[in-house]
Formats: sequence, C-alpha cells, structure tokens
Amino acid sequence: MNNRAMTMALIIAAFATMLVWSYIDDVEIRAQKQFGSKINVVVAKRPIDEGATIDETMIDLKAMPETFKEPGSIAFVKGKDDAEVQKSFQSLYNTVALVPLKEGEQISFTKVSEPGVRTGLSPQVAPGRRAISVSVSEQTAVSKLIKPGDRVDLIAVLDSGGSSKREKLAKTLFQDIVVLSVGKNVTNNIPREVVLEGNKTRVRTLSSDTTYNTVTVELEPAQVEKLALLLASGENSILFSLRNNDDNERHNLPGATYFELFQGAEWDRMRRAPAGANR
Repeated sequence: MNNRAMTMALIIAAFATMLVWSYIDDVEIRAQKQFGSKINVVVAKRPIDEGATIDETMIDLKAMPETFKEPGSIAFVKGKDDAEVQKSFQSLYNTVALVPLKEGEQISFTKVSEPGVRTGLSPQVAPGRRAISVSVSEQTAVSKLIKPGDRVDLIAVLDSGGSSKREKLAKTLFQDIVVLSVGKNVTNNIPREVVLEGNKTRVRTLSSDTTYNTVTVELEPAQVEKLALLLASGENSILFSLRNNDDNERHNLPGATYFELFQGAEWDRMRRAPAGANR
C-alpha cells in the first residue's frame, strides 16, 4: 500500500513538474512574442567616471529582451558563437568613457572612444577649409565657456587709422564658424590628456578644463589670410561671440564706432579730450 502511495505521489509530482515547465515555456514564448528575443547588451558594472579607461571590471554583458535595448546600445545576439562574442566584447577594453556612466547603464559607441586615425585635429577639418588658432582670455572667449563643436562669430576691434586712440572700429569678421578645439580638447576626440609627473602618469580630463589659452576655428583659406593679418598686429583685439548651435542666421553688420555711441557735441568733446582724461 505504501509503495502504491509513493508511486502515485511520484507520478503526481512528475505531472506537476511537467505542468510548471509547460507554463514557464508558455510564458517565455508569450514574452518573446511581446518583447522580442533575448540579446546580450553591454552595460556598466559600476559607475564609470568621464575620461576613465574601461577594463574588464567596469563592463559586463546582460541578457534582456530586445525591446528593452536602448537605441545605439552595443549588443550581441544570444546563441551566437561565444568566442566571437567575447572577442568583440573584449575589444571594448582600453576604450575611454566620453561621458559619466551609471551602474547598469547601457553602453553605446557614442559614449566610448579610442585613439585612431579618425581622432586628432586634422580629421575634424572639413575638406577645403583650414584650422587656425587664436589666443584668448576669459574676456575674449566668453569666460572660457566655449567648447569644441560650438559655433561662434569672430569680432575684431581695429585701429581705424585716425590720430585718436578712440577712433576704432568693432567689426564682425566671420559669422557662424565652427570651433574645432579649445586648447588640446578636440572635437570628436577623447577629452583627456596623459601628464607625466615624476615617474608616474596622471590622466587629466579636458572636457571641463578652463586653463586653455587658445581656441582653434575652421575657416576658408581666404578667411585664414585675413585673420592671420589681424593677428600679426598686436594693436587689434579678436573676440569670440557665442551663438546657439541651431542658429545659422547671418547678418549684414556695418560695424560699430565711438561716433555711433556718442553723437554730436559729446563725440567732439571726447575727441579733443586727452587720453585718460575724465569724460
């Protein structure tokens, strides 16, 4: 009798197990139809600082339904040759985080980069154009808040050739020009610099660096000649005016003089007054 009860219990347990597995399979099939097949997505295992070099302790593969994959995220199809997947995954080692990454965040190629033939300054210069650098200060470079990829107007304060130092002209030279780099921080390049300190190296992030003293812009060859002429004269000042990246409107500007600021008798009085006198 006990044997029969044991046999029945085993049969019932096996049947129940079969039902459970059948239910699980059914749930997986319905989930796959709703959310897509599972894929392996590259995610951050822990928080990663901007400019950090990525190694095996920082990233991992996480299986998830294809629907949950963010656009552009790096992913591999499950069931694909494991050796090939691992090789592709490990190729992300020694890349550099271009932005801060949170734990569990999906990683895309827009968030990491590595040095190569497409990095550096020269690949960023459009064919037919030239790069030229201008010395800047906080006053001339919008408090050094200009970043690579920004669009700016270039304004020159010129000596108009008159006898008075007040006879100057402020003229917008070029409008809607691209900033290729600020200091050593280059568009589409890894925003970091490796500095040698004694026998050790230190990585310095350039994305928030405001110690730069040059801004490099992209101009047409003829424009480069004009700017070079102005830069060769220390009496002329070059200033940057930052504009919205979506604003590409250009204006026909005549330039500004002291005469336009101070009309009539006030202008005559200023011209006669010696430089440095109270006005």
